[in-house]
Amino acid sequence: MAGFLRFALPLIALLSIFPLYTRYKAAAAPIAPGVHLASLELSHLKDPADIETALVSGLGQPIAVYYDETRLVLRPEEVDFAVDTAAMLAEAQQYLDGPDFVDIALRKLAGIPQQRRDIPARYSYDAQKLAMWLWRVGEELNHPPQPGRVLPPQWNWRTEGGTRAAGEEESDSLAPYATLPATFVGAAQRGWQWTSGTVGQTLLIDESAQLILDALSSTDARTAHLVLQESAPLPLTMAELGRELDAYTSDFPGFAAIYVQDLTTGEEATVDVDVAFSGMSTMKIAIASEAYRQMTDFENEAVGQWIDFALGESNNAAANRLLQWVGSGDIYTGGRRVTEMMRALGFTNSYIQTGYDDKSIISKIPTEANSRTDWNTNPDTHLQSTPAELGRLLAEIYRCQAGEGLLIETFGGEITPEECAAILFYVSHDEFTEMVWGGLPRPEQSWIIHKHGFVNEAHSDLALIWGPSGPYVIAVYLWRAGWMDWPTSNRTMKEISRIAWNFFAYKSLTEGIEAPPPLTLSPPPNYVPVNTYSSRAALSGQSETGSQ
Repeated sequence: MAGFLRFALPLIALLSIFPLYTRYKAAAAPIAPGVHLASLELSHLKDPADIETALVSGLGQPIAVYYDETRLVLRPEEVDFAVDTAAMLAEAQQYLDGPDFVDIALRKLAGIPQQRRDIPARYSYDAQKLAMWLWRVGEELNHPPQPGRVLPPQWNWRTEGGTRAAGEEESDSLAPYATLPATFVGAAQRGWQWTSGTVGQTLLIDESAQLILDALSSTDARTAHLVLQESAPLPLTMAELGRELDAYTSDFPGFAAIYVQDLTTGEEATVDVDVAFSGMSTMKIAIASEAYRQMTDFENEAVGQWIDFALGESNNAAANRLLQWVGSGDIYTGGRRVTEMMRALGFTNSYIQTGYDDKSIISKIPTEANSRTDWNTNPDTHLQSTPAELGRLLAEIYRCQAGEGLLIETFGGEITPEECAAILFYVSHDEFTEMVWGGLPRPEQSWIIHKHGFVNEAHSDLALIWGPSGPYVIAVYLWRAGWMDWPTSNRTMKEISRIAWNFFAYKSLTEGIEAPPPLTLSPPPNYVPVNTYSSRAALSGQSETGSQ
């Protein structure tokens, strides 16, 4: 009897609550308590239509899609995203039977919080439309890696008598603001600073699609961050220097041509360098080169003095006397021989017909440079060249002094490394510290040799500089119809020089390039001084490699 009771009593108790269990099951349908559809607790809703409305309300709003930091909006209907309420309700039925529902019913009876059971959002969408939407985003926002660029100076304006910012130095760059009211002064806090390049980004469509579906099917995490493949920034090249110099001179009130060659790599940066200009005094470097090519005793004392006057003091009479000597007493023959030398080197846009200060009317020698129709700098028909050709000639003289390069290859023993070094020595006697020289961060300490030149409508400066990563050549030619005024010319050349210097300083810093010791230029044999010079290049051989 006792055994029977032990079996019967639980059965009677179970049968007594069965009607309650059955009624609760019917009341709980279609979504049992604790069951969440797409993270929504909808067990209080009994009409499938109300459940549909709640799910569509939660999942039908636009989502935020981020391409890196760019925010986009995607509306579900754009990809035919639709909630499958019937599938979710069918899946919810599993919790109205078996052990799960017993647990739900007992918790309800005992007043214990329900265990959470999640049914993810079920949906349909158009995969092709989603892929097309992502493709359009990529077409608009994908970008290749970009090289570095230069940022213009920043200024800190203050009233006269104010305190200078920490680390602030007076700068020649103040010249453009000389016309501002005297009650205000300014100091550059940063001058032509080069920055690193930016990474490239490409949208990965397949990897991003699932993240968008996750956001569309979530009621509380409706943001998707697209998967992007990054590519490293491009290294800074001379092409970027040329691009930035071109941008800087784009509003120059005339025509600007710039040539830069990195003598370590031979790479060039150019801005309109194949336009003909008057030869000016920069052409005297070509005359000196032909004079040394003709010397048989290395250093003719008189010729050396003419070169010294012509290059060191821009003396036109000395340059004409040198041309006569090159032409065996005839200045026209001298000009022809300089022209032939330049053409033997491949510099076909350069020529000399007569000497300096010749006012006679003479027809130009047609060249590709002076036959252009886009720019005409009204070059002197007696002697002319281009920034590219004179820049490359100076670069080859530098290589020649090291026993290599085009001059050695073209003329063999007719010109020697010692003679090329002598040309550079004489160029170092041009001690005019404005223009390109004045644009260096610390002009008084910098290693530079240069030759400047002027005519009414054009100014030029041709320089060899020992920069932060090694030597480079820079040639700047400016032209303005009617009159090339000095303040505009000087200011522009200084800024161009500073941009170039800081370019090489940035490469030195970021690429770990250490400049070799600079040249020390010594006087040639039989040198007879014609003046007192204090060139850093010829005396100390020291260079300044900082950036400012």
